[in-house]
Amino acid sequence: MSHHKDSRGQFGKVAVLYGGTSTEREISLITGQAVWEALVRCDVDAHLVDTKQGFLTRMQTDNFKTAWIALHGSDGEDGKIQSFLESMNIRFTGSGSLSCSLTMNKLFTKKILSNNGFKTPDFLQVTNSDDYEKIVKKIKLPFVLKPCSQGSSIGVHIIENRRNYEKKLKTLNDFNDWIIAESYITGPEYTAGFLDGETLPLVKIDAGQNEFYDYEAKYYSQETKYVCPSGLDIKLEDKVKNKCTDIFKLFDIKGWARTDFFINEDYEPIFLEINTVPGMTLHSLVPMAASAIGINFDQLCFRILETSIR
Repeated sequence: MSHHKDSRGQFGKVAVLYGGTSTEREISLITGQAVWEALVRCDVDAHLVDTKQGFLTRMQTDNFKTAWIALHGSDGEDGKIQSFLESMNIRFTGSGSLSCSLTMNKLFTKKILSNNGFKTPDFLQVTNSDDYEKIVKKIKLPFVLKPCSQGSSIGVHIIENRRNYEKKLKTLNDFNDWIIAESYITGPEYTAGFLDGETLPLVKIDAGQNEFYDYEAKYYSQETKYVCPSGLDIKLEDKVKNKCTDIFKLFDIKGWARTDFFINEDYEPIFLEINTVPGMTLHSLVPMAASAIGINFDQLCFRILETSIR
């Protein structure tokens, strides 16, 4: 076990990749700054690199050996950056390009989950506005309409009638993405962080008055309460954590990640999605779960960095 200091310079020069151009740029700027500060406190030779400007040449000219990926949304989670780094032989935190591109696509994720015996809310791919009857028949009202690849609940709408459906479908078409209809599930949402092969203690999300755990609730709302320990019975928590670990293995997730789910009346987890670069702000879930087992923020950032060299 390391002492959470890069005393031997084993990582070389580390680029904290942040910012980028996705809809989640502002969150990434906060994440990157927090991670960079933590790594510097751990004696890592870390530098902030905004991927908005020609960073690939900079990675080579400045001789970076390792990348700590702090990019959210399509920038850091769709596998593109990972495949660049793979081809440049630069080590990086988190999962490889294939796992990232699969989990970024909610439709693929849901298909793989349900084909492997995991529960996920009923869903349909929406191709045009005439699909309304088909959706209502399969999924019932209200249902959720969302883009296939946006993160942070951006562009997620709860649909209660046809007029509402047609209006929201128009706005979703601007995302230039596949669209999914999914059954609307109420009740407490939970999340499981993953660190270096293990599932962390579960966190319960209570979004308060917000209709569901949306972008606002996720980052800014004082209403949102995170509860860890989750309050679930210990046996149930262990059973759910084992399922989460199985899912991380199924998608070949490396280093760290997060999966979000509901628990139904039969005490079965119903999985929503997998995030390969979860938030790392002070308001975030993975740091909270890690601190429940005695891993503070600096140690967490360092441990994630350590997973890049395995």
